Amino acid sequence: MKTSSYSGSKILQNLAQFFNKRQLNRLAKQRGFVRRSPKKITPFAFIVGFIQACLSRGVLTYSSWAASIGNLTGKAVSKQALWQRMGPAAADFAKEAFSHSFTQKLSAVVGKCPILKHFKRVLLQDSTTLSLPPHLVSYYPGNRADGVQKAVARLQCVLNVVKMQWLHIGLEAFTDNDQKASGIVIPLLHKGDLLLRDLGYFVLKVFNQIIEQQAFFISRLQYGVNLYDKEGKQVSWKKLSKGKAWVDQSIVIGKKEKLAVRIVMLKVPAKVANERIRKAKADRDKRVNHSPDYYRRLHYDIFITNVEEQIASAKDIAQLYRVRWQVEVLFKCWKSGFGVQRVLLDTPANVGIEWINTTIYLLLLWMCVALQQLYCRYCIPIRKKFGRYLSLLKLSIFIANNFDALLWLSERQLLRQLLQHCCYDKRKDRTPMAEYTFSIPLND
Repeated sequence: MKTSSYSGSKILQNLAQFFNKRQLNRLAKQRGFVRRSPKKITPFAFIVGFIQACLSRGVLTYSSWAASIGNLTGKAVSKQALWQRMGPAAADFAKEAFSHSFTQKLSAVVGKCPILKHFKRVLLQDSTTLSLPPHLVSYYPGNRADGVQKAVARLQCVLNVVKMQWLHIGLEAFTDNDQKASGIVIPLLHKGDLLLRDLGYFVLKVFNQIIEQQAFFISRLQYGVNLYDKEGKQVSWKKLSKGKAWVDQSIVIGKKEKLAVRIVMLKVPAKVANERIRKAKADRDKRVNHSPDYYRRLHYDIFITNVEEQIASAKDIAQLYRVRWQVEVLFKCWKSGFGVQRVLLDTPANVGIEWINTTIYLLLLWMCVALQQLYCRYCIPIRKKFGRYLSLLKLSIFIANNFDALLWLSERQLLRQLLQHCCYDKRKDRTPMAEYTFSIPLND
């Protein structure tokens, strides 16, 4: 993306307002990125130089990044000097800067939704994958295609959605699947927390550990898990449902674990069920051979939880589980809106693992900066004045495609553009996710 000298200075001005230089210096010293007062590559110039290089140049290189740092500090910086700083401490600093900035800036706009009031915290655990240049396959071994193993990283995250605070974020190999990472959340849980995860993390032993810590969970039920009634007699999901629109009762799951949980079954519209069946039949994995029983089961949303009925009804359980999609939206913003995948695949072949790790965390930080400049600034006024909700995904795509233009628009023109292109569509058939996780009470 090309930028004029005026827009470049405007970007720098906005970023300088966002970042606390003293705070960045403290984080850099804590992570060993700097040991004394830097003369050329300051923590602020390191981060902002990266963002400017991504915006103004087609391909991010050591040379383009070093040039941007030099423009900020007024001192020449060689690509060799930047390369020497690109060690594990650089990645640790970038990771800490992202986590801290995201928490500080976005937590200000997260309202408390009544449905969440019974829980101390609401944690989302999820992961996303990133394709990397082939020469990094030894660090991040991925899947195989046509006999060739690809380089793919998996970003594992645990997010406190009420405070928008990352409790855990780490880069693993694609081969380290979600089930293996299921126990990561256990040391992070507090009494009264609610944990939301998808089927990839389904491990009965971990569910039992969550209960022992007096925390709560909501998960979809994995197909094939043994179900038992209170008398210990094995039952099927079909017998439990009996064709009803919804079921809410206590059961025991697991042949060995015998874990007491609450099962919630909600029949979905025929259109939704048919689409699920279509996708299941189109599964390209030849190891999958779905039975007729499996296809019938797709007519239901089936959850297990230890949240008591007096706290959350069956409908509430389904709505709470929908909050999990918020982290999916953040991943989509990052990958689709801000083009992280393109930047990583365009990485020069001579860069190492430290470059990749640092780049990933700085791209996350850039997303945080861009969303803060618009989302945090306009979501409350738009909610209060127009009764509408900004979409994080639509906003991220709009920012990426129109960044230069945004700097020239007046406040009134910008607001009009956000209302036109970046808000959820008004629909009667469903409630936008913002009402559950990003809604702001009108009396605030």
